[in-house]
Order: sequence, then structure tokens, then C-alpha cells
Amino acid sequence: MACYNVVTVRETPHHDKGKGTDKMTKTTFIERLAQKANLTNEQSKLVVETIEEHNLFAKSEKPEIVEDIAKALDCGHDQAERYFVDASQIIDSEIKSQTVKWIAGTAVIIIAGIIVYRLRKNK
Repeated sequence: MACYNVVTVRETPHHDKGKGTDKMTKTTFIERLAQKANLTNEQSKLVVETIEEHNLFAKSEKPEIVEDIAKALDCGHDQAERYFVDASQIIDSEIKSQTVKWIAGTAVIIIAGIIVYRLRKNK
């Protein structure tokens, strides 16, 4: 659950000094879900708030999450499941994106360290 909170529900934008590694905010998540699932922002907000009440990563909670989404939006089970899948895909995409950025940043630091080490060694 902690990973989900860090990645998706920040209330204010997080900027890494202009390096283009902004993390998704709750508002951005709501907007992306609304666009992907063809929902209004208010409906999307209800879906996001419903998901926040559960552990999205626990497969055992999926039926309960889908049921709660269906109740919150007064829609059928199949439609609620599509909203759940859309939200999950957005979260998965964001986790992958942040992981790639972290790995790339770490690789750059390691390479820079090797270069500095070799330059000092050659002196």
C-alpha cells in the first residue's frame, strides 16, 4: 500500500529540480483515469477514492474493490471492473516509468563515479 500512496496520491506536485521526473499527483491520476475510462472527473475521483480504501496490490481484494466501485458509481459489475483495470494500468505504467527513471539515474551516477575514479587514478 505504501508504494501505491507514494506513486499515485500525492496532493501536490513533486518536482526534481526541473529534471522531468515529476511524480503523478492525485489530481493527475484522476484526470488520466477520466480520460482513459471516459468518465467525468467527479466519477473518476470516486473511483480513485474507492481504490484508496483498499490494497490495490492484494489480488484477494479485487472483488471487493470492484463491488465498491460499482456501488459508488451506480454501475454494473462489468463496467466497474473495466474502471478497476484502467486504474490499475495507469498505476502500473507510472510504477514502471518511475523505476526506469531511477535505474537510469543510478546508472549515470555509477558511470560518473567510474570516470572520476579512473581520472584520479591516472594522475
